[in-house]
Amino acid sequence: MYEYKACGLEGIFLKNGYLVEQTPYGETVSIADLEGLHRAIALDIVRQPRPMTGHQFRFLRKEQDMVQEEVAALFRVDVQTIANWEKRGKNEIPGPADIAMRAFYTTYLDMQFQRVMVAVGAQSDESATFALENDHWIEAEAA
Repeated sequence: MYEYKACGLEGIFLKNGYLVEQTPYGETVSIADLEGLHRAIALDIVRQPRPMTGHQFRFLRKEQDMVQEEVAALFRVDVQTIANWEKRGKNEIPGPADIAMRAFYTTYLDMQFQRVMVAVGAQSDESATFALENDHWIEAEAA
């Protein structure tokens, strides 16, 4: 398995759909359908029953091609508030911001919004494993 760190999240593993090659400049990794992988990661974040982390919030913002100022305007908060939420890293962001970002991303994908349940007392966790099946990235069971 390959740990995909370039997405800015910790614990994202790919079972397949990637190729590791040696070049004169070192090791390089190419990933099939990178856009589809990012969509699968984003959907995993939106559907997770755990609080969203600062890293995940930033990932969803970037997937929507938005800068912090645009998100601050949508949330009607100061841009520094958005920056502070993203700086929380693996720690959870405030509940209303979590739910709002899930809703914004779901709308961004033009999907029917599904109810998101966050388990009371659940700990933040960024990890997930993905596999490429039939040219589409899906969440997979870890090895």
